[in-house]
Amino acid sequence: MLDKRAEGPTEAAVDAAPPRALPGATGEREGDLRADVTGVPEGAGVAGSDSEGTGIGGAAALPVSARRRALFGLRLLLLALLFVGALLLYRSAGPTPPAPLFVQRGLSALPEVERPEGELLRVFEAARPATLQIELRVPGHPSGSPQGIGTGFFISPDGEVLTAYHVVDTTLGFARRGALEAVGPDGARYGLELVGFDAYRDLAVLQADLQSAGVTEVPSLPLARRALEVGSEIVAIGNSRGEFLAGRVGRVRRLDVRAARADFADGTSELTASLAPGDSGGPVLNRDGEVVGVVSYIAITAQPGRPPGLDTLPDALPEGHPEITPERNRFPFLRLPQRELTSTFASYAVPVSAESDVLAGLREGVQRDVPVIGFTLGVQGVGQSYDPRLFPDRVLGPRPGVVVGQVAPGSPAERAGLRSARQEEVYRDGALQALRPVADVIVSVDGESTPTYDALTSVIRRRAIGQTVELEVQRGEERLLLPLELGARRAVFGR
Repeated sequence: MLDKRAEGPTEAAVDAAPPRALPGATGEREGDLRADVTGVPEGAGVAGSDSEGTGIGGAAALPVSARRRALFGLRLLLLALLFVGALLLYRSAGPTPPAPLFVQRGLSALPEVERPEGELLRVFEAARPATLQIELRVPGHPSGSPQGIGTGFFISPDGEVLTAYHVVDTTLGFARRGALEAVGPDGARYGLELVGFDAYRDLAVLQADLQSAGVTEVPSLPLARRALEVGSEIVAIGNSRGEFLAGRVGRVRRLDVRAARADFADGTSELTASLAPGDSGGPVLNRDGEVVGVVSYIAITAQPGRPPGLDTLPDALPEGHPEITPERNRFPFLRLPQRELTSTFASYAVPVSAESDVLAGLREGVQRDVPVIGFTLGVQGVGQSYDPRLFPDRVLGPRPGVVVGQVAPGSPAERAGLRSARQEEVYRDGALQALRPVADVIVSVDGESTPTYDALTSVIRRRAIGQTVELEVQRGEERLLLPLELGARRAVFGR
């Protein structure tokens, strides 16, 4: 559950990828799960939007550091919809060491929400009784509040629930200690049990415990029998912006979209609806009241220009500055010294239909996981991806690659000989002067270079669970070739 979508903590697995702290999610997302600009603590896995699973390191939402790559053309993928937090990603525009990058969390700079009216209002009102707020609750958590929030909906009277897989993926971080629960618009609460999932398509089917809510059947939504068309009006239902099962209207902009990240779903429908963390997993309905998609993520592409609704901003935000207080609740945006950014926005949904073979398989219990290496990403002072150009002393070696954080016990990574990152004490004249990071860096897989988390995720996602790959690992100035049999993320990081 939990970061990227766009945003939330993560662990790694090569498929390890945000979040999520989830990603701030609850209130927001990524908290996202994957929704609030989440940062994945130390290591996440590559391939997944979770930090652990992927084994590759996880990439999900690692904390954004001032040393990270940045420059124009920065692309942010909000895993949005993650109920734990949102995942912000960015790419380097060149070899020059980046200037400080500031990331701010909030939602007010997202496009204005268009509320349903007329026929779409009738569609929303008819569909809402079958929708759910999905919560992740961790026993004993001091807040007593949900630690992650997403959306789902009934697809059969006997309590089958459809949602986005990242909303209910409890293999990452503290989510492993939590339990999933759904709340209907009438306040009824249902326990949830995972039936089937497809981590590649970001879909999951669960069974709600109707008995726990004192009912024998529930309202459900019909799945579409005809394909979407570009320009079609839609209404989505979700739990973002602190609202409970609210409607957001938009249109279909593109179909069969390829994701910009390897750990996001391909083949999605691009929408104009202003969705945000907390909406992940919610239904997208056509004018006939049929479900045509499941909300998965949002994307924001930063470009030179003026941030929407903002005047010229200072180069840095001092602690306590009014623009970074929760009350202002602005959407996360990137700011570079002496620069202004504007952005384009889009939301994405995984298409579903009554004839979907994938959905039929999930209802029968098919579980399609992603391969992982088995470690969390990153080390303090370096981050999840290592670029020697940014470190004059080449602290982790001469070549760029993905930093191995903590190796999961009993994982493929441990069996292959990868080592967990650590901090080495540096003394001068008998006095402790500094801590120097020491970590394995994965520089290639089967001969394909992996300078970034996304590159590593892409390579691993093209392999199969149980397949043996050859990792080229940089351990300081030493070069190692390690054979490794990829594992399934849930098996490596699950409970």
